[in-house]
Order: sequence, then structure tokens, then C-alpha cells
Amino acid sequence: MSTPLRMLRTAVLAALVLTAGACTKKTPDVSYGSDGGTDGGESCAPSGKNDEIRLALAPACEGCHLIGNKPFFASLTAFENGLVYDERYVKPGDPENSLLIQLLEGTAPGSYPQMPPGQRYEELVTDGRATLSIEQVKTWIRELPAAPARLEAPDPEAFTVRRLSAEEMVVSLMDQLGLTLEDFVSTTDPNWRNTAYTVNGGKLFVWPGDWAPGISTQYVSDSRSVERFEALGGGNSLLYRKKDVSFGPSAAQTLVQMSQAWCARAVDKKGNTAVLRYVTLADTSAKNPEAVQKNLRALYLRMLGQPPSDAEAKELYEQVYVPLEAQSTRLGWIGVCAALIRHPLWITY
Repeated sequence: MSTPLRMLRTAVLAALVLTAGACTKKTPDVSYGSDGGTDGGESCAPSGKNDEIRLALAPACEGCHLIGNKPFFASLTAFENGLVYDERYVKPGDPENSLLIQLLEGTAPGSYPQMPPGQRYEELVTDGRATLSIEQVKTWIRELPAAPARLEAPDPEAFTVRRLSAEEMVVSLMDQLGLTLEDFVSTTDPNWRNTAYTVNGGKLFVWPGDWAPGISTQYVSDSRSVERFEALGGGNSLLYRKKDVSFGPSAAQTLVQMSQAWCARAVDKKGNTAVLRYVTLADTSAKNPEAVQKNLRALYLRMLGQPPSDAEAKELYEQVYVPLEAQSTRLGWIGVCAALIRHPLWITY
């Protein structure tokens, strides 16, 4: 299989991993006073009333609450444990005094009176981006089902794999490849940290919009560095842009470009042993095969957090490294490094 085909297959595998446990079809139209069924369209089958509510609220809420410290919409278990049966948010039989309703209505106390921020929930219902009315949520709270007998027990069927966030991709990849901010921006001016960052050409820098100093592009000379971060799914609180928790074509394309450019930077960086730990560019598979194999396995462990099986090491060596080494050892190690970054084990957490 050619290297481009392997890259495509890896992207497809990642997408499958990330969507295997998610509901990506039409969400149910919750209708009380009926049999509790869906709208008749093709949908993920909810496992009960709580799940119907979870799936119906997800389009408005999961953008902020699929991951992070309040991942209420990561699974039904997370929804019930973290939100439904926590009386800080939902008071059984008493919707008017439930914080969830107050947040949806924009009347909650504290710093965040409204959820989702930026637009009233009723407006989302009006323009069709949400199908569940606040009155239906109130009815659900009035008739709230009893908590499962073993609510606190872990659910072995729960979907626990997620894609790395854009922040995690940028920060961890810099660390894994032995790169720092100074590898991407001009530092010749002694006062460079207090002036606009001049991004060095050809380095494909990715700049999170919320990073200090400055607001968004104020301190970055290349606006594409912020655009790449958003393409990876990064949010920007300063511009009211939510994170994208899916892994679509834009994220895949940006990660491919990022992996190739950053791996090249890591290989070319003098004294950097992040990628070339047991070999130099003078070592080839013909001259020093043991060192090449040792370095390949070490790089696999560094990037993916587990040692490769013999079959995986053989495939990476024969189908990625050897064909590219025919052009240059530099290109061979850039290819291996980039392939590992696009591996489902690196993309997911």
C-alpha cells in the first residue's frame, strides 16, 4: 500500500474511532403525552426518557460540555451522574427552582446567567438549531424518572474515547518533538516578547487565539497561524467561537500539513534528539539497520505511549521509512514522525 493511501486510511480510522459511540443522526423529537417515541426519522435509539432529553439538548450544549471538567454530554452515564441527579442543577419535580431551567431561560444567578452563552436557548429553538422547548424540559423534570439503582457504577459500555483538542495537539506536539515557541517566531529583537511576533516563513506555526500576549492576531504577524488553530477545532472565547469536537476534513488536512512541517523542523533542529535519538542522518538501513530499528521503536513509544508490536514496527519500517529513505534519510524520518502523528492512537485520548 502506498504512503498516501496509508495516510488516507489512518484519517478514516480516526474518524471511525471518534464517531463510533456518538449520535450523529437526527435527534429525537421529545413529545410528552405520547408513547415517548421519536419523530419517525432515522435516529440513534435513546435508551429512555433521560437519554431522549440528552440527545435533544446535545446540539445546543455539547459544544462546551462534551469534554473538559463538566462533560455532561459525553455519555448517558455522564449526563445522569453529573447533571440529572445532581440537585445543584436539577431539582426533581421542581423545574422553576432547577438551575438547568434558569440557565436555559437566562435567569440564573452568578457570572453565567445564560447557557449556551451568546444566544438565548429559545432563539435556538425558533431557528431550528434545537428541537426541545424549555416547557418540555420542565415537564421532564416534573416527571423525572427515579435514579438508576447503581448510578455511581462505571458503565463498561460508555463511550470514553475522544479526539485531542486543538490545544492538546499544539502543546503536546511541541513537547514531543522538542520544539518551543522560539522555533517558530523571530527572537532577534531583545524586546521580542513585548512586540508583534514575526512568524518565520515556512514553519506552519499554529497559534491558539486565546494565548497571551495580546488579543487574537494582535501580536502575530501571520493571521493564518490563528486560522490553522481554528481549523484544528480550536475555540476562541474572545471571538465567541466554540470548540469543534468533531474530526472533519479541515482538521485532518491541517493536521497532515502540521505533522509534516513540524516533524521536518524537529529533524532539522540542531542538537534535538526528540526524533533522532539513536541515529543520525548518516545512518541508513543498509549501514546501521539495528540503530534504525531501535530509533523507529523508540519514536513509536514516544509518540503513541506504547511499544509497537513486531507487525506494526515492520509495517512502519517497510511501507513508510524504507521507500522515503530511498530519497533521503531526512525524508524517511520526517515521514515516520508524521505518520505516527496521524495514527488514531495519537489523535485520540
